[in-house]
Amino acid sequence: MTSRHGDKVVLSCMRNEGMFLLEWIAYYRVIGFDKAVIVTNNCTDGTDLMLDRLQQMGYVRHLRNDWRGAGRPQMESLRIAREDVDDLVLAEWCLHVDSDEFLNVTCGEGHVDDLLDLMPPTESIAIAWRLFGNSGHQTWPGGLVTENFTMAKAEPAWNSCLHKAMFKARKFSAVSIHMPKHPTHPKVRNHNTRGVQITSDSLFKPPHERHRKMDRAELPWDNAQINHYAIRSDDTYLMKNDRGAANTQGLGKYFKDSIFYQRCNRNEVEDSSIHRLLPKVKEELEELREDLILYHLEQAALHWFHERRDRILTPEKIAEWTAPPMDPAMLDAAE
Repeated sequence: MTSRHGDKVVLSCMRNEGMFLLEWIAYYRVIGFDKAVIVTNNCTDGTDLMLDRLQQMGYVRHLRNDWRGAGRPQMESLRIAREDVDDLVLAEWCLHVDSDEFLNVTCGEGHVDDLLDLMPPTESIAIAWRLFGNSGHQTWPGGLVTENFTMAKAEPAWNSCLHKAMFKARKFSAVSIHMPKHPTHPKVRNHNTRGVQITSDSLFKPPHERHRKMDRAELPWDNAQINHYAIRSDDTYLMKNDRGAANTQGLGKYFKDSIFYQRCNRNEVEDSSIHRLLPKVKEELEELREDLILYHLEQAALHWFHERRDRILTPEKIAEWTAPPMDPAMLDAAE
C-alpha cells in the first residue's frame, strides 16, 4: 500500500514476548507501519533470536540492551533506540508502544494514514488507552490476543493522562514511555485523535516523569485508540512477576488483584472493532510463518512459556502473588 504520509516506524522495548511477537509484527505491518525498531533486554524465551531472524528477513531493526539491574531497562532501551537508530529520525512518524498495545484506527479502513488524513499540521498525536480485561480467561487460550480479548472499559477518561503518542521523532531529542520529550522547537503542537489541539506542556517535562505526573488532556477514543491488553489471561499476567517490570521495580504491580490489575482488568463492554483487520493480519502471519526458522523459534517460545508457567505457578506461588483487597476508590486514581 502506498503511504500518503511518509515512512512510519513503530518502536518497542521487549523481554520474553516471543509467543506474542509475530501477531504484533503482522498487525503493525497491516495498518501501515514500514518498519519496527525493537530493543530487547535479557531474553530467555528466544524473543531476541526471533528478532534476529526478522531482521535478516528485513522486517525489523533489532537492538540489544545489556541491562544489568541499574535503573529502568525500558528508559535505557529508549535512549539506545533514539541515539543509535537512523530509521527513527528519518521516518516521518514514530509510534512507541509496548507488545501488549495495538493502535486501533477506527476511522476509514483502519490504516494509520486514515488517522493522519484527519490531522492538521502537528508534531505529536496523543492517542488514548482503552483498557481490555481478561475476557474471563484464567489461562492462556492460544491464538491471537486481538481475537481472544474483546471485553474492555466502557467509557474513556476524557480528562486523562493515560495515552501513547505518535510523533515526528526528528522534532524531539528524547523519547519517554508515553510520549516524546525535549522538543527541538519551542512551539511544537500536540493534538488528540479528533484533530483538536491540546496542551503540549508534558512534552517539555523530564523524560523520567511517568504518566501520573503528566498534564491531563482531552483524550477521546474518536478515530483511534490504543487497545491495551495489559492483563491478557491471568496466568500470562502473573508470569510478569517472573520476568520483572520494565520501568519500575515491581513492588507487587503484577500481583493478581493489585491496584494495577483491577484498574486494567476491565470487562464492562465488548469492543471487537479491531477484528475487521483480522483476515489481513492472519494472512500476514501465515507469510511470516512460512519461514521455517521463524516458525520453529515461535514454537520454542510457546513451549518455554508453558513449561515455565507449569513449573512456577503452583497454588502456593499464586497465593503469594495475589494482593489483599484494595479500596475501589483507588482504581482510577491515575486517570
